[in-house]
Amino acid sequence: MAWSVWACDTVTGTRLQKLPQPAAFSWARALNEGSGGSATIPLRAANFAGLNLKSLSTPLARTWVLDWDGSAVYAGIIEDRIYNHKAGTLTLPHSDLWTILDRRLAIDHREPVAKVVHQSFTSLSSATVAKKMTQLGIAGLSDMNMLLPITFSADSSGPITRKYYGYHFAWLGDVLRDLMNEDGGTDIDFRPRWLANKLDWQMRTGSLTSGTFEWHLGVDKSGTIGLTVTEDSSKVATASYAIGEGSEVDKLARSRRVIDPPIPFLDRITALSTEDNEDALTRYAIGDLAAFQKPTEQWGFSTMASGTPAVSDLLLGGSAKTWVQEDPWLSTGWHNNRIIGFSGDLSEKVKLQLQPGVL
Repeated sequence: MAWSVWACDTVTGTRLQKLPQPAAFSWARALNEGSGGSATIPLRAANFAGLNLKSLSTPLARTWVLDWDGSAVYAGIIEDRIYNHKAGTLTLPHSDLWTILDRRLAIDHREPVAKVVHQSFTSLSSATVAKKMTQLGIAGLSDMNMLLPITFSADSSGPITRKYYGYHFAWLGDVLRDLMNEDGGTDIDFRPRWLANKLDWQMRTGSLTSGTFEWHLGVDKSGTIGLTVTEDSSKVATASYAIGEGSEVDKLARSRRVIDPPIPFLDRITALSTEDNEDALTRYAIGDLAAFQKPTEQWGFSTMASGTPAVSDLLLGGSAKTWVQEDPWLSTGWHNNRIIGFSGDLSEKVKLQLQPGVL
């Protein structure tokens, strides 16, 4: 079992060529946000001779996929190229699909700018609204090259009634992040995979808790390395304000607060300048307060790509059961977390990021 790297067409997902192993290839996957890394190519190395790297690494047009034993683990869209003449190296910063979504407007590109129409949704889940706005974001005229190899899950009903007005010219990535943050919002993961021998981004939405993975810390031959537990209070708040559309006295706002908080009173503001729905603002305030009442706790440790579970089995949002024993800080027994990220390079070591979650 080993890593391999493939160059793919970003628009179609077509595999173009298997590449020699770079000198370095850092990568990261994260739940609900973009991530990336960097590849370093030794251009003078014999195994890169004769390759048309100018074509295979064209920024934005090419995506490099990191494969573990036949499974796509990470896909990075090439963003920049940095050539160092003295060292004879080509450095390729890359990032996942969010780099495209953050640069596409959440409008119907098939309509003239003067006629951009609003999108209206009623009684849908946050996950389905996110799906439909992403589908809009990859739709366009045949000569626009807007398609991306994304597959979607089925629709589901829910409490969301929403309108998106074209004149706001909101970015698609920002629209998706807003849908994550309101009360009852959705997780979003664009999971790279091989589908019909091409790169496909599987848009996973909803409450992503599928998959249960176990690690035994402190047990001989467990394959785990270097546990850290970090508690960060920088975002803690006891009152949350969601500020919407309007100006001065006409500005919409909704708030929620903790009664008799056990800590000094702290405010948090979320600015949503295009939101004109008061119920939605209330959901944002509730969601923020629920997320930031306590310090954010994050666990981190490393495991082996070929271990159990293997890196190709990991699912963002999946349940992580971690056994700890004879520890001066943590209680002995199982600790329940969610996988919110994992990262690595071309070695077998994979670093996990976990946060407390319900199994």
